Amino acid sequence: MKKLFIVGYFIGLLFPTAVLGQKNESVVWEVSGNGLSKSSYLFGTVHIASSQLLNRFPTVMNIAKSSDFGLFEKGGNVIGNVQDADIYSPPLDSIFTKSEYALVDSFFTASSYGSIKPHNNNASLQGMAQAVMMIKKGETKDQDMTFDDFLHFEMERLNKPTFQLDETGQMARQEAKADHRKLAQVIIILIKNDLKEEEITTPDLYDPKSYHDSLRNDMMLNQEASVLLKENTIERHELWIPKIMSKMSEGSCLVAVGLAHLKFKTGLIQLLRRKGFEVREVKL
Repeated sequence: MKKLFIVGYFIGLLFPTAVLGQKNESVVWEVSGNGLSKSSYLFGTVHIASSQLLNRFPTVMNIAKSSDFGLFEKGGNVIGNVQDADIYSPPLDSIFTKSEYALVDSFFTASSYGSIKPHNNNASLQGMAQAVMMIKKGETKDQDMTFDDFLHFEMERLNKPTFQLDETGQMARQEAKADHRKLAQVIIILIKNDLKEEEITTPDLYDPKSYHDSLRNDMMLNQEASVLLKENTIERHELWIPKIMSKMSEGSCLVAVGLAHLKFKTGLIQLLRRKGFEVREVKL
């Protein structure tokens, strides 16, 4: 039970997923008012989902084609004056035991990702955990791109400027405080176990109650989880909101970020409403 709690705790907060099409509630929200000349849109993405699933939602692709700018968590141009920072990740062979390292290396070597050894000194554990999830999930293991990557690629193909919301300074601070050993254990558990879908996903993110002003109790598992939620979303949102507002004032934006970043009283929907914008859901 403890192992499953650890998996759900990290995967639920770092890699939010949901069953697409389960309910009719939208994960696209239109932002208007407060002096904007054009509407912008928030799209709650599913980080490990195949880009092929976007074919089921032509509205999202039409918004991408009609928007002036694309804003993503990572990738694209910086917004404003952003100082560069070194993001340090400990070598993988210092985090995994010798037997764990061999297991992880053999797992990736057998996949299209290849051996982890060339990346021993500069690998992202969060990225590795996400890759393991993609490989283990049948509908995504052979995918070429995720939601986010495909939208980013498509907007650049259409010569739409794209921008990055995250800052290297914030990412460096988060990496420095990360519990690398615990996340390494999560990766081992994911590789060794065929976990059921409900054991690796968050509660139903399509439930409209999750957009209300109060935080959902089931996400605040304990003090440690509360700290991770704060560090992974609240600080980032404080940096994101001025950038989103700045680009929206210049033209129509598609803001494509993980679905969990839209939720709760600290999410982008409520934060933009507090700034005076009208934010309404778009039916898909």
